Amino acid sequence: MQAGMKKPTLDDLWKRWLEENLERECDPHELVSVLLHNRFSLDSIREAMGEKFPAGAELLDVAEPDYRAISETRLTRNAADPKLQKVDTDKLQIYVLDDFMSGVECDTMIEIIGRRLRPSTVTKESEDEYFRTSRTSDLSLLSDPIIAGIDQRIAKTLGIRVAYSEGIQAQRYEVGQEFKAHTDYFERGTAEYVEHTATKGNRTWTFMVYLNEDMQGGVTRFSAIDRDFRPRKGQAIIWNSLYPDGTPNPDTLHSGTPVTRGHKIIITKWFRERGTGPMFYEDE
Repeated sequence: MQAGMKKPTLDDLWKRWLEENLERECDPHELVSVLLHNRFSLDSIREAMGEKFPAGAELLDVAEPDYRAISETRLTRNAADPKLQKVDTDKLQIYVLDDFMSGVECDTMIEIIGRRLRPSTVTKESEDEYFRTSRTSDLSLLSDPIIAGIDQRIAKTLGIRVAYSEGIQAQRYEVGQEFKAHTDYFERGTAEYVEHTATKGNRTWTFMVYLNEDMQGGVTRFSAIDRDFRPRKGQAIIWNSLYPDGTPNPDTLHSGTPVTRGHKIIITKWFRERGTGPMFYEDE
């Protein structure tokens, strides 16, 4: 099937997925959105859903994101920046950007983060209660010009506008705390995919910044490339969770290993497939 072509019918796997989620009384508009995103035609979805096809679902049939352009953002073309390094691998797009934030900025952010922390959560249920044991600060909920400025700088550095992203977050890890191996994208055909992608689509790029380095342990490990990134104050690690054709890349599986001394603090921003207005910043 050529890129961009719609699939004429749902196969058995997707039919079962649709039946199960209809039985669970998931929002039918969200189900239509997921199926459209997976390139099924509106007619085939209407046929599969029958009388459960929701009114107004035709408005959800919008153009697919330009995944090639998403994989070729401003950051990926900025070869002249001596602080930016592309990790040498063909398994995923991943970059290291030194000194994205100054030491003073990092210290200021750490002080702000400490005012408001809650236990971190996961989007997919896990039987392992210790799967993610950090604390999170929802920075985007704080009305602070410093946070807003960093949020905009992240977006402009990557080259994708804030409207195509999630609010900026921070995580703090104490001794023994970790985030076990996971991917940032939402797995297609799962309940979490239905819940989290109907409006803004899947996650694309992740932009993560280390705010301190005075700890032991707490490395960010990408197992597919056998690479550990040790926290360095002000440094950003940036990766694309999708292949250039828009399918999720399982080689982006990564973990935050347990902190063994001190603590680790990072800020994270996730970008999405859909938003409002232009997606990309024009090159300046």
